[in-house]
Amino acid sequence: MPALMDENDWEKTVSINLLGVIRGTYTAMEHMNKLTGGRGGVIINTASTAGIFPVESCPVYTATKHGVVGFTRAMAAASTASGYGIRFNAICPGPVQTQLLSISTSRMGQFSHLLERVVRHHTEAAGILTPSEAAEFILELVTDETKNGEALMILQKGNKYITFPSM
Repeated sequence: MPALMDENDWEKTVSINLLGVIRGTYTAMEHMNKLTGGRGGVIINTASTAGIFPVESCPVYTATKHGVVGFTRAMAAASTASGYGIRFNAICPGPVQTQLLSISTSRMGQFSHLLERVVRHHTEAAGILTPSEAAEFILELVTDETKNGEALMILQKGNKYITFPSM
């Protein structure tokens, strides 16, 4: 299911963008967990650069994508500590040429006046990815066995693993 950006129906946005990722991850874990007969593997969750930076035109969308990044990193730590044999990573693409880029200002509610400026700023700063360009980098996170708990920011103008503070 594609992501949803709707500040008016924010509960649906949370349900699809965050709870959907959690449900999907837990379902996959049931089948992959080495402790319950699975063969392990890799789960890649899709966040967004909104999971790293605040996007003022869509605070709820931003919160859900931050939640995906945090959930993915916590699952990576839990899996490692528990011996599940599953790695977890998040991709955080910048603007991708999908229907989400042509979102109606009516879905931004009280933040609709910010949308045009935000879209222009983000597309100028990061470029616009095609879906296949964004998907290419999933392979890197799947095949590199050292990658666990990573958040990979994918931009047309270059990619970067996000460095988070450690405790």
